[in-house]
Amino acid sequence: MHNNNFIFRSILTTLITLGMASTSSAATPDYIEAVKLDVEEFSTKVWKEQPNSSWLPSGEKSSVDGSETLESFNGFLQKRFPGSFILYKKLSPGDQEKVWKNYVNTGNLGGIRSDIYSLRRKNRR
Repeated sequence: MHNNNFIFRSILTTLITLGMASTSSAATPDYIEAVKLDVEEFSTKVWKEQPNSSWLPSGEKSSVDGSETLESFNGFLQKRFPGSFILYKKLSPGDQEKVWKNYVNTGNLGGIRSDIYSLRRKNRR
């Protein structure tokens, strides 16, 4: 594990350095903090919300479909995945928020179902 972490950090450092050398874009302090947070998430396997997204180009700052608020996410999920929505509504409000925040952070549609099933299994124990 230690060796993998070292390799990952080396690759990350190289990518950041190359990105900073590029004339098309320079790494801002917010971007560097986001990368550090990603490294921490990778090593701890614990999701943390990005504190600032000012480093994203303006087109990327818009939210993922249906994710502006928890309520809009509920409507999106009900229309797009009605079966998963039924199970989602059986989760506690805190677990529903975890599913929503993970989707906002990743934009991974498959992750919605995985999170719902995982949290349902966890709560049944």
